[in-house]
Amino acid sequence: MKNPKLHKALFNPLQLPVWLVVACLWLITRLPYRWQMRIGRFFGRVAYKFSPKLRHITAVNLKLCFPALNASERTALMKKNFASLGIGIIETAMAWWVSDARLQKHCSIKINGMENAQLAFAKGNGIILLSPHFTCLEMIGRMLSNEYPVAAMYRPHKNPIIAHIQARFRQQYNIQHIAKHRMREVLGTFKENKALWYAYDIDAGVKRSVFADFFGIPTASLTAVSRIAGMTGATVMPMDFRRLDDRWGYEINLAAPLESFPSQDLALDAARLNSHIESAVRKHPDQYIWQYKRFKTRPPGEKRFY
Repeated sequence: MKNPKLHKALFNPLQLPVWLVVACLWLITRLPYRWQMRIGRFFGRVAYKFSPKLRHITAVNLKLCFPALNASERTALMKKNFASLGIGIIETAMAWWVSDARLQKHCSIKINGMENAQLAFAKGNGIILLSPHFTCLEMIGRMLSNEYPVAAMYRPHKNPIIAHIQARFRQQYNIQHIAKHRMREVLGTFKENKALWYAYDIDAGVKRSVFADFFGIPTASLTAVSRIAGMTGATVMPMDFRRLDDRWGYEINLAAPLESFPSQDLALDAARLNSHIESAVRKHPDQYIWQYKRFKTRPPGEKRFY
């Protein structure tokens, strides 16, 4: 076996719980779609009840970002968000193992703003699709790749078994996944006039970031989009997406490209990007991944939130 880390994991008894979870998720994808969504909501309720750490992070984030909501309103939003998170787990399994024919039968996808993408591609320098981390992200990647070729940056999973499954899934579909440290591949996508999906709302610490407001809170915000756009001339295009509540399907919205970007001010650029991410999150706050410590890195001397 070429991957010694994977070979070791395959026969490691400590990985048995991972295999059981993977097998369980695979079996769930064989069930009718309606059942899968119900199981996903159940997973979310279990996570809400038995994961005080995730519940605490989510509660802190919602209190910071929606101070106008009272305690009962935030609790209701948090429960709905955990249900969405549970569905997202099932959607990830579906994205890995459900066939195209079955997805097309049960799930629709609507893409708005393709004229914006066509104008951006006409410039010949590629596109940076700027998006937040929503709970249906993995499924959106699968369904978007069925429509148009796209590349996406990602952080490899720490568990070798999960990383192996992800890699196998991603090789099957029309989406090029690029590990975040492979900058040559990233730059190559723009030379080929492709779209690169960049989920921007990541706390990577102070070194590669500037502080810019996100929901009115000074937030460590990556400078990579400004640097990449400056080097390549790529067009930055905000993108938001959601799981439809009233029927089985998804919707993607491609906004007009950012003008005069990047500027000479990295903090100003980050504030513009955060503004677009915030706008997308406010549309569907229940589908955002609030379980992430988005405000972990604080300006010097400021008290930690978590």
